[in-house]
Amino acid sequence: MRQKDRNIHTTGIIFRKTPFKETSLILEVFTQEFSKISVIAKGIKREKSKDLGLTEILNELELVLHKTNEWYILKSATLIKSHLFEVDFNKNILMQAAVEIYRQLIIPEEDSKKLYELLIKYFNYLKQVNINGIAIFWRFLLRVLTISGIELNVISCVNCKKQKTDFMGYYPQKNGFICKNCYRPVLKNSIIKISDEVTSIFSNIYQIGNILNKIEISKSTINQINKIFLIHLSEHFHKKFHLKSLELY
Repeated sequence: MRQKDRNIHTTGIIFRKTPFKETSLILEVFTQEFSKISVIAKGIKREKSKDLGLTEILNELELVLHKTNEWYILKSATLIKSHLFEVDFNKNILMQAAVEIYRQLIIPEEDSKKLYELLIKYFNYLKQVNINGIAIFWRFLLRVLTISGIELNVISCVNCKKQKTDFMGYYPQKNGFICKNCYRPVLKNSIIKISDEVTSIFSNIYQIGNILNKIEISKSTINQINKIFLIHLSEHFHKKFHLKSLELY
């Protein structure tokens, strides 16, 4: 097969870049068709290279790649959108947090298109938000979990199965929430108790965009909800998940 016949045309978002030898980079790229791939950008760090600016983190690119047995080689790239362009500090953090989650997930190719489209929608929506962007991140995470087949049920009690708005705590062993009526003292050591504020956030999470300007989210609530999501992910994938970016939020 001739080399030009092995060229692949795709779109992708740069998640990470790592120096490779003196003038090259290895790019971690998330694509619609192939999930996460490693791409070698040969010679792109040379002074005369016009493409170096294309390799910024969270740039979305049209790519022409050459596939070898071990690597994808960058042949050319065209910028579609720079998602971090003119984004403030907090939104930058929330975008980077989404990337952190994707980088830790094992994303099969059959899910990559849905997760790619979800990520783009999240970036675009987040840019329109002026306050409480963290709640949009949580809504995004719920949708990631659903696509990944590990949905976090925020509607029904995991014990009585009834639709509830009075959750008492998160029950890691059952991957969901338990209501006040089902809570027993004997479960104290198995349940992460949650505040009324956390319960309210989860009760309204799917419509949260409509009330962002009407709610206040405390630091303790942010920490508690982040912890619940990370435990849920860790329980299902049997490895520890972390979100270093949100430590700055």
